[in-house]
Amino acid sequence: MAENDPGKAIETTGWLTGLPITVVGTAMNVAKGVSDAAAVASAVKSGAGFTLSPDEARSLLERAKRLRDNAAMMQPSAEALTRLTPPAEDPGSVGFNQQAVNAFEAGKSANENMQRYMAELVSRLEKALGIVGESDGQAAADVKAAGKSEQGGGLAV
Repeated sequence: MAENDPGKAIETTGWLTGLPITVVGTAMNVAKGVSDAAAVASAVKSGAGFTLSPDEARSLLERAKRLRDNAAMMQPSAEALTRLTPPAEDPGSVGFNQQAVNAFEAGKSANENMQRYMAELVSRLEKALGIVGESDGQAAADVKAAGKSEQGGGLAV
């Protein structure tokens, strides 16, 4: 992440840009030899951002996943509401229908933004928790161990 130095460019993409998420006490930090105090000090030095305990981060991750999934489930209904047609072709019905469709378009757009925001938050929290890296590392270790086993040479039979 970019620090608050005048000579450094600040990222301009994503709603969490410039706001690192640090989770103290994760296996990823331990593997890197980073203590909790060092992780907190690094987060404070960088300025804005979030420092969470593993429990807080996991709780926030689950809530963000639920919000992302709920927004995704609403998307078909939001889309359908933008295709409403007036019950009659009189000026009152057409005008009212157009106002309603405009409001539903705004709601659909807000729902899409919520999905993107939650997807980015989920991704950042998973990265901060080391979920993706740890599972990939564990999978690589498991494959390597299976290849060295004497039962079939690591091949599935």
